[in-house]
Amino acid sequence: MIKHFELIKKFSDCITFTPCSESEISKASALLAASGFCAIPEEYKDFLRHSDGLSYNGVEFFGIQNHNRSLKKYTFPDIAASTFHYKGYAFFRHKLVLGRISEALICYDKNVNDYTIVDRVSLRPLNGGKTLADLFKIFLDIFTISEANKNIDF
Repeated sequence: MIKHFELIKKFSDCITFTPCSESEISKASALLAASGFCAIPEEYKDFLRHSDGLSYNGVEFFGIQNHNRSLKKYTFPDIAASTFHYKGYAFFRHKLVLGRISEALICYDKNVNDYTIVDRVSLRPLNGGKTLADLFKIFLDIFTISEANKNIDF
């Protein structure tokens, strides 16, 4: 997973944040689990040890803290706030909202132990993988094509 993350963060305009401490990760994970969702999975914790979130080309992976991006007049949300937003929906029980892509959410489901991209309105699964590495690989492939197209005159 870290190999894919390291490649993604090299793309122009990719935004990453200062890595999280172990205590920050533990505290957020315990809060989420105690609130009826699930603890942050180990693979995602590993990502957080490298960056407290990632944003590139409309894809956002959330971190432990929100990040105010004053120049963009936007606050990059955190996992807890994003997940708590959906507390009233049975679909999100034992899940975490780890990110978003336009009209879709990136979720982790503890019950089936996988990462899934779901439509934000219908909650229909669109894509995903068993590991965060699988998900990062999907985005890495898309981002590589996007970066290549930036250098082509149409």
